[in-house]
Amino acid sequence: MKNLENPFFNWDELDWIVVDENIRRKQIWLDKLMHVLVEIKAGATAPLRNHPHEQTGYILQGRVKVTVGEYEKILTPGSGYLVPHLSAHGVQALGEEDALILDTFTPQREDFK
Repeated sequence: MKNLENPFFNWDELDWIVVDENIRRKQIWLDKLMHVLVEIKAGATAPLRNHPHEQTGYILQGRVKVTVGEYEKILTPGSGYLVPHLSAHGVQALGEEDALILDTFTPQREDFK
């Protein structure tokens, strides 16, 4: 969703985009910035990957194991992580609660649109 006529949004009013059976997302963007709300089902993994974008992640719900490069840590709501461009990273939702993460990318992910 990109709408410069109205700069306000509500995540609850945006449609989910299904990535696979365990991951779905909602997204908004401007020319150089993208926010992505990601839901990962309990026990599922977003496998290791890398991309040229810088990324931050903020845990809103659930308990997750995050890997960034050679670092790995279990994070809970209120925690976050930083991903430099081209760094391998992945997330696993732990426990029985789905994870909800707010990712921010710069520049925006053209492959997500």
